Amino acid sequence: MDEQTAARKADTRAGTADVRAGKTDAPAGAADVRAGGDAPDAIALKVALASEHHLEGVPKIELARRHGLSRFQVARLLDEARAEGIVRIEVVDPTAAGRDLSPLAERLGISSVTVAVARPGEAPRAAIARQVAGLLLRHLREGGRLGVAWSRTLMHLPAALDALPAADIVQLVGPVSTAGHSTAQSSALVHELGARSGGQVWALPTPLIVDSPQVAASLRSMEEVRTALDAADGLDVATVSVGAWADGASTLWSRLRPAEQQRALDAGVAAEICGILLGESGAVWHSAVEDRVIGVRPDQLRRARVIAAIPAVGHPEAVLAAARSGLVDDIVLAPGLAEQVEALLG
Repeated sequence: MDEQTAARKADTRAGTADVRAGKTDAPAGAADVRAGGDAPDAIALKVALASEHHLEGVPKIELARRHGLSRFQVARLLDEARAEGIVRIEVVDPTAAGRDLSPLAERLGISSVTVAVARPGEAPRAAIARQVAGLLLRHLREGGRLGVAWSRTLMHLPAALDALPAADIVQLVGPVSTAGHSTAQSSALVHELGARSGGQVWALPTPLIVDSPQVAASLRSMEEVRTALDAADGLDVATVSVGAWADGASTLWSRLRPAEQQRALDAGVAAEICGILLGESGAVWHSAVEDRVIGVRPDQLRRARVIAAIPAVGHPEAVLAAARSGLVDDIVLAPGLAEQVEALLG
Protein backbone atom coordinates (compact mmCIF):
# COMPACT_ATOMS: atom_id res chain seq x y z
CA MET A 1 0.00 0.00 0.00
CA ASP A 2 1.52 3.40 -0.95
CA GLU A 3 1.85 6.18 1.59
CA GLN A 4 -0.87 8.36 0.02
CA THR A 5 -3.47 5.55 0.12
CA ALA A 6 -2.54 4.65 3.72
CA ALA A 7 -2.92 8.28 4.77
CA ARG A 8 -6.32 8.59 3.11
CA LYS A 9 -7.57 5.44 4.88
CA ALA A 10 -6.25 6.68 8.20
CA ASP A 11 -8.12 9.97 7.74
CA THR A 12 -11.31 8.07 6.93
CA ARG A 13 -10.98 5.93 10.08
CA ALA A 14 -10.39 9.02 12.18
CA GLY A 15 -13.43 10.74 10.72
CA THR A 16 -15.56 7.71 11.41
CA ALA A 17 -14.40 7.59 15.00
CA ASP A 18 -15.24 11.26 15.44
CA VAL A 19 -18.79 10.70 14.15
CA ARG A 20 -19.30 7.70 16.43
CA ALA A 21 -18.10 9.72 19.40
CA GLY A 22 -20.35 12.60 18.44
CA LYS A 23 -17.33 14.81 17.80
CA THR A 24 -18.23 17.03 14.87
CA ASP A 25 -18.34 20.64 13.91
CA ALA A 26 -21.45 20.06 11.75
CA PRO A 27 -24.68 21.99 12.45
CA ALA A 28 -26.99 20.69 15.16
CA GLY A 29 -29.51 19.56 12.54
CA ALA A 30 -26.92 17.27 10.98
CA ALA A 31 -26.17 15.72 14.37
CA ASP A 32 -29.89 15.11 14.96
CA VAL A 33 -30.16 13.33 11.61
CA ARG A 34 -27.14 11.16 12.38
CA ALA A 35 -28.84 10.14 15.60
CA GLY A 36 -31.83 9.04 13.56
CA GLY A 37 -34.18 11.59 15.08
CA ASP A 38 -37.29 13.05 13.48
CA ALA A 39 -36.80 16.38 15.17
CA PRO A 40 -37.79 19.57 13.36
CA ASP A 41 -34.11 20.28 12.75
CA ALA A 42 -33.74 16.92 11.00
CA ILE A 43 -36.74 17.60 8.76
CA ALA A 44 -35.48 21.10 8.04
CA LEU A 45 -32.14 19.64 6.97
CA LYS A 46 -33.83 17.26 4.54
CA VAL A 47 -35.86 20.12 3.09
CA ALA A 48 -32.72 22.22 2.71
CA LEU A 49 -30.76 19.44 1.04
CA ALA A 50 -33.65 18.59 -1.28
CA SER A 51 -34.21 22.22 -2.25
CA GLU A 52 -30.56 22.91 -2.94
CA HIS A 53 -30.07 19.69 -4.89
CA HIS A 54 -33.29 19.46 -6.93
CA LEU A 55 -34.14 23.14 -7.40
CA GLU A 56 -30.71 24.78 -7.45
CA GLY A 57 -28.73 21.91 -8.93
CA VAL A 58 -26.13 21.78 -6.15
CA PRO A 59 -24.08 18.53 -6.46
CA LYS A 60 -24.15 16.07 -3.58
CA ILE A 61 -20.45 16.53 -2.86
CA GLU A 62 -20.98 20.29 -2.44
CA LEU A 63 -23.99 19.66 -0.19
CA ALA A 64 -21.80 17.44 1.97
CA ARG A 65 -19.24 20.23 2.33
CA ARG A 66 -21.85 22.89 3.11
CA HIS A 67 -23.63 20.87 5.76
CA GLY A 68 -20.76 18.97 7.31
CA LEU A 69 -21.95 15.59 6.08
CA SER A 70 -20.49 12.78 4.04
CA ARG A 71 -21.68 12.18 0.50
CA PHE A 72 -23.24 8.91 1.67
CA GLN A 73 -25.25 10.74 4.34
CA VAL A 74 -26.41 13.30 1.80
CA ALA A 75 -27.53 10.54 -0.55
CA ARG A 76 -29.38 8.75 2.27
CA LEU A 77 -31.13 11.93 3.41
CA LEU A 78 -32.21 12.76 -0.15
CA ASP A 79 -33.63 9.23 -0.50
CA GLU A 80 -35.51 9.66 2.79
CA ALA A 81 -36.84 13.03 1.65
CA ARG A 82 -38.32 11.37 -1.42
CA ALA A 83 -39.72 8.41 0.55
CA GLU A 84 -41.34 10.75 3.11
CA GLY A 85 -42.98 12.91 0.47
CA ILE A 86 -40.75 15.93 0.99
CA VAL A 87 -39.61 15.49 -2.60
CA ARG A 88 -42.18 14.63 -5.24
CA ILE A 89 -41.02 13.85 -8.74
CA GLU A 90 -43.40 14.50 -11.63
CA VAL A 91 -42.70 13.29 -15.15
CA VAL A 92 -44.62 15.25 -17.77
CA ASP A 93 -45.01 13.65 -21.20
CA PRO A 94 -45.43 16.54 -23.66
CA THR A 95 -47.12 14.18 -26.14
CA ALA A 96 -49.73 12.94 -23.65
CA ALA A 97 -52.26 15.71 -24.17
CA GLY A 98 -51.33 16.49 -27.74
CA ARG A 99 -50.91 20.00 -29.06
CA ASP A 100 -54.00 22.13 -28.50
CA LEU A 101 -54.88 24.41 -31.43
CA SER A 102 -57.64 26.52 -29.90
CA PRO A 103 -57.31 29.33 -32.46
CA LEU A 104 -57.75 26.84 -35.31
CA ALA A 105 -60.76 25.27 -33.59
CA GLU A 106 -62.32 28.70 -33.28
CA ARG A 107 -61.79 29.39 -36.97
CA LEU A 108 -63.32 26.04 -37.86
CA GLY A 109 -66.28 26.62 -35.54
CA ILE A 110 -65.80 23.45 -33.48
CA SER A 111 -64.96 22.72 -29.85
CA SER A 112 -61.36 21.57 -30.17
CA VAL A 113 -58.53 20.67 -32.51
CA THR A 114 -55.75 18.44 -31.18
CA VAL A 115 -52.55 17.60 -33.00
CA ALA A 116 -51.40 14.06 -32.22
CA VAL A 117 -47.62 13.98 -31.77
CA ALA A 118 -46.32 10.43 -32.08
CA ARG A 119 -44.07 9.02 -29.38
CA PRO A 120 -40.83 7.26 -30.39
CA GLY A 121 -41.74 4.07 -32.21
CA GLU A 122 -45.46 4.92 -32.28
CA ALA A 123 -47.36 4.81 -35.56
CA PRO A 124 -49.12 8.06 -36.58
CA ARG A 125 -52.55 6.39 -36.57
CA ALA A 126 -51.92 4.97 -33.10
CA ALA A 127 -50.96 8.46 -31.88
CA ILE A 128 -54.23 9.86 -33.23
CA ALA A 129 -56.21 7.04 -31.58
CA ARG A 130 -54.46 7.78 -28.28
CA GLN A 131 -55.65 11.39 -28.38
CA VAL A 132 -59.16 10.29 -29.38
CA ALA A 133 -59.15 7.97 -26.36
CA GLY A 134 -58.22 10.85 -24.07
CA LEU A 135 -61.09 13.00 -25.35
CA LEU A 136 -63.46 10.06 -25.13
CA LEU A 137 -62.66 9.52 -21.45
CA ARG A 138 -63.10 13.23 -20.79
CA HIS A 139 -66.62 13.36 -22.20
CA LEU A 140 -68.12 9.88 -21.66
CA ARG A 141 -69.96 9.53 -18.36
CA GLU A 142 -71.04 6.50 -16.34
CA GLY A 143 -74.25 5.11 -17.77
CA GLY A 144 -73.70 6.86 -21.11
CA ARG A 145 -73.85 5.51 -24.63
CA LEU A 146 -70.81 5.45 -26.91
CA GLY A 147 -70.99 5.11 -30.68
CA VAL A 148 -67.95 3.64 -32.43
CA ALA A 149 -67.11 3.55 -36.11
CA TRP A 150 -64.39 1.30 -37.46
CA SER A 151 -61.33 2.57 -39.31
CA ARG A 152 -57.65 1.78 -39.63
CA THR A 153 -57.08 4.54 -37.06
CA LEU A 154 -59.81 3.70 -34.55
CA MET A 155 -58.77 0.03 -34.46
CA HIS A 156 -55.96 1.29 -32.17
CA LEU A 157 -58.46 2.55 -29.57
CA PRO A 158 -58.45 -0.51 -27.28
CA ALA A 159 -54.66 -0.31 -26.88
CA ALA A 160 -55.01 3.33 -25.82
CA LEU A 161 -57.73 2.65 -23.23
CA ASP A 162 -56.93 1.00 -19.92
CA ALA A 163 -60.58 1.16 -18.88
CA LEU A 164 -63.89 2.73 -19.83
CA PRO A 165 -66.74 4.12 -17.74
CA ALA A 166 -69.70 1.77 -17.46
CA ALA A 167 -71.41 2.56 -20.77
CA ASP A 168 -73.26 0.95 -23.65
CA ILE A 169 -71.50 0.57 -27.01
CA VAL A 170 -73.18 1.09 -30.39
CA GLN A 171 -71.56 0.12 -33.70
CA LEU A 172 -72.16 3.03 -36.08
CA VAL A 173 -71.46 1.39 -39.43
CA GLY A 174 -71.36 -2.12 -40.74
CA PRO A 175 -68.12 -4.06 -41.01
CA VAL A 176 -65.73 -3.12 -43.76
CA SER A 177 -62.68 -4.82 -45.19
CA THR A 178 -59.57 -3.08 -46.44
CA ALA A 179 -56.16 -4.31 -47.50
CA GLY A 180 -54.64 -6.07 -44.51
CA HIS A 181 -57.79 -5.84 -42.35
CA SER A 182 -60.75 -8.21 -42.20
CA THR A 183 -64.41 -7.52 -41.48
CA ALA A 184 -63.96 -9.49 -38.26
CA GLN A 185 -61.74 -6.70 -36.91
CA SER A 186 -64.58 -4.22 -37.31
CA SER A 187 -66.93 -6.31 -35.17
CA ALA A 188 -64.16 -7.17 -32.72
CA LEU A 189 -63.58 -3.49 -31.98
CA VAL A 190 -67.03 -2.84 -30.53
CA HIS A 191 -67.08 -6.12 -28.63
CA GLU A 192 -63.67 -5.43 -27.08
CA LEU A 193 -64.77 -1.95 -26.02
CA GLY A 194 -67.99 -3.43 -24.68
CA ALA A 195 -65.99 -5.88 -22.58
CA ARG A 196 -64.01 -2.94 -21.16
CA SER A 197 -67.12 -0.93 -20.32
CA GLY A 198 -69.28 -3.80 -19.11
CA GLY A 199 -72.32 -2.33 -20.85
CA GLN A 200 -74.71 -3.54 -23.52
CA VAL A 201 -73.31 -3.85 -27.05
CA TRP A 202 -75.33 -3.16 -30.18
CA ALA A 203 -73.35 -4.71 -33.01
CA LEU A 204 -74.27 -4.03 -36.62
CA PRO A 205 -73.91 -7.33 -38.51
CA THR A 206 -74.13 -5.89 -42.02
CA PRO A 207 -71.66 -4.52 -44.59
CA LEU A 208 -71.11 -0.77 -44.81
CA ILE A 209 -72.64 -0.76 -48.28
CA VAL A 210 -74.54 -3.36 -50.31
CA ASP A 211 -75.26 -3.77 -54.00
CA SER A 212 -78.76 -2.33 -54.15
CA PRO A 213 -81.28 -0.23 -52.20
CA GLN A 214 -83.56 -3.25 -52.07
CA VAL A 215 -80.94 -5.38 -50.29
CA ALA A 216 -80.22 -2.51 -47.90
CA ALA A 217 -83.89 -2.10 -47.07
CA SER A 218 -84.24 -5.82 -46.44
CA LEU A 219 -81.27 -5.85 -44.08
CA ARG A 220 -82.51 -2.76 -42.20
CA SER A 221 -85.78 -4.57 -41.52
CA MET A 222 -83.99 -7.34 -39.60
CA GLU A 223 -84.56 -6.96 -35.86
CA GLU A 224 -80.88 -7.03 -34.83
CA VAL A 225 -80.02 -4.44 -37.50
CA ARG A 226 -83.00 -2.23 -36.73
CA THR A 227 -82.31 -2.20 -32.98
CA ALA A 228 -78.64 -1.32 -33.53
CA LEU A 229 -79.55 1.53 -35.88
CA ASP A 230 -82.21 2.80 -33.47
CA ALA A 231 -79.74 2.64 -30.56
CA ALA A 232 -77.80 5.45 -32.23
CA ASP A 233 -80.70 7.78 -31.39
CA GLY A 234 -79.46 7.95 -27.81
CA LEU A 235 -75.73 8.49 -28.36
CA ASP A 236 -73.89 10.63 -25.83
CA VAL A 237 -70.43 10.40 -27.39
CA ALA A 238 -69.28 9.01 -30.72
CA THR A 239 -65.87 8.32 -32.23
CA VAL A 240 -65.63 8.44 -36.00
CA SER A 241 -62.96 8.67 -38.66
CA VAL A 242 -63.05 11.19 -41.49
CA GLY A 243 -61.82 10.04 -44.86
CA ALA A 244 -60.92 12.27 -47.76
CA TRP A 245 -62.78 11.57 -50.99
CA ALA A 246 -59.90 9.93 -52.83
CA ASP A 247 -58.60 6.48 -53.59
CA GLY A 248 -57.01 5.01 -50.46
CA ALA A 249 -58.33 7.77 -48.19
CA SER A 250 -61.93 6.53 -47.78
CA THR A 251 -63.20 3.03 -47.08
CA LEU A 252 -66.34 3.82 -49.06
CA TRP A 253 -64.46 4.89 -52.18
CA SER A 254 -63.40 1.38 -53.16
CA ARG A 255 -66.99 0.11 -52.73
CA LEU A 256 -68.30 2.37 -55.46
CA ARG A 257 -68.17 1.91 -59.19
CA PRO A 258 -65.83 4.27 -61.07
CA ALA A 259 -68.80 6.19 -62.49
CA GLU A 260 -70.17 6.74 -58.96
CA GLN A 261 -66.77 7.85 -57.68
CA GLN A 262 -66.54 10.41 -60.45
CA ARG A 263 -70.08 11.69 -59.97
CA ALA A 264 -69.26 12.36 -56.34
CA LEU A 265 -66.08 14.17 -57.34
CA ASP A 266 -67.98 16.25 -59.89
CA ALA A 267 -70.52 17.14 -57.19
CA GLY A 268 -67.71 18.51 -55.01
CA VAL A 269 -67.62 15.73 -52.40
CA ALA A 270 -64.57 16.27 -50.21
CA ALA A 271 -65.02 13.94 -47.23
CA GLU A 272 -66.79 10.86 -45.93
CA ILE A 273 -67.90 10.04 -42.38
CA CYS A 274 -69.54 6.66 -41.68
CA GLY A 275 -70.60 6.41 -45.30
CA ILE A 276 -72.03 9.96 -45.26
CA LEU A 277 -70.62 12.01 -48.14
CA LEU A 278 -69.89 15.70 -47.52
CA GLY A 279 -69.32 18.56 -49.93
CA GLU A 280 -66.65 21.20 -49.35
CA SER A 281 -69.26 23.41 -47.69
CA GLY A 282 -70.08 20.62 -45.23
CA ALA A 283 -73.45 19.85 -46.81
CA VAL A 284 -74.48 16.20 -47.06
CA TRP A 285 -74.45 15.00 -50.67
CA HIS A 286 -77.67 13.11 -51.28
CA SER A 287 -77.48 10.51 -53.99
CA ALA A 288 -78.47 6.94 -54.78
CA VAL A 289 -75.36 5.82 -52.88
CA GLU A 290 -76.84 6.61 -49.48
CA ASP A 291 -79.72 4.23 -50.12
CA ARG A 292 -77.18 1.39 -50.20
CA VAL A 293 -75.29 2.42 -47.06
CA ILE A 294 -76.24 0.88 -43.72
CA GLY A 295 -75.16 2.96 -40.77
CA VAL A 296 -75.71 5.94 -38.50
CA ARG A 297 -77.65 8.92 -39.90
CA PRO A 298 -76.43 12.54 -39.92
CA ASP A 299 -79.18 13.65 -37.52
CA GLN A 300 -78.13 10.98 -35.02
CA LEU A 301 -74.51 12.18 -35.07
CA ARG A 302 -75.54 15.81 -34.64
CA ARG A 303 -77.19 14.97 -31.32
CA ALA A 304 -73.99 13.43 -29.90
CA ARG A 305 -70.57 14.72 -28.90
CA VAL A 306 -68.57 13.49 -31.88
CA ILE A 307 -64.79 13.05 -31.76
CA ALA A 308 -63.28 12.68 -35.22
CA ALA A 309 -59.93 11.17 -36.17
CA ILE A 310 -58.54 12.60 -39.41
CA PRO A 311 -55.28 11.01 -40.56
CA ALA A 312 -55.48 12.04 -44.24
CA VAL A 313 -52.38 14.20 -44.61
CA GLY A 314 -52.54 15.95 -47.97
CA HIS A 315 -56.32 16.45 -47.85
CA PRO A 316 -57.05 19.53 -45.72
CA GLU A 317 -60.31 20.00 -47.61
CA ALA A 318 -61.67 16.94 -45.79
CA VAL A 319 -61.06 18.66 -42.45
CA LEU A 320 -62.91 21.78 -43.55
CA ALA A 321 -65.84 19.74 -44.86
CA ALA A 322 -66.11 17.78 -41.60
CA ALA A 323 -65.91 20.91 -39.45
CA ARG A 324 -68.49 22.77 -41.53
CA SER A 325 -70.92 19.82 -41.57
CA GLY A 326 -72.00 20.19 -37.95
CA LEU A 327 -71.43 16.46 -37.51
CA VAL A 328 -68.24 16.70 -35.42
CA ASP A 329 -67.26 18.61 -32.28
CA ASP A 330 -63.64 17.61 -31.70
CA ILE A 331 -61.00 16.83 -34.32
CA VAL A 332 -57.69 15.02 -33.86
CA LEU A 333 -55.16 15.57 -36.64
CA ALA A 334 -51.74 14.45 -37.73
CA PRO A 335 -49.17 17.30 -37.37
CA GLY A 336 -48.65 17.84 -41.09
CA LEU A 337 -52.39 17.97 -41.74
CA ALA A 338 -52.91 20.73 -39.18
CA GLU A 339 -50.40 22.91 -41.01
CA GLN A 340 -52.12 22.20 -44.33
CA VAL A 341 -55.51 23.21 -42.90
CA GLU A 342 -54.09 26.49 -41.60
CA ALA A 343 -52.55 27.17 -45.02
CA LEU A 344 -55.85 26.41 -46.78
CA LEU A 345 -57.69 28.82 -44.49
CA GLY A 346 -55.11 31.49 -45.27
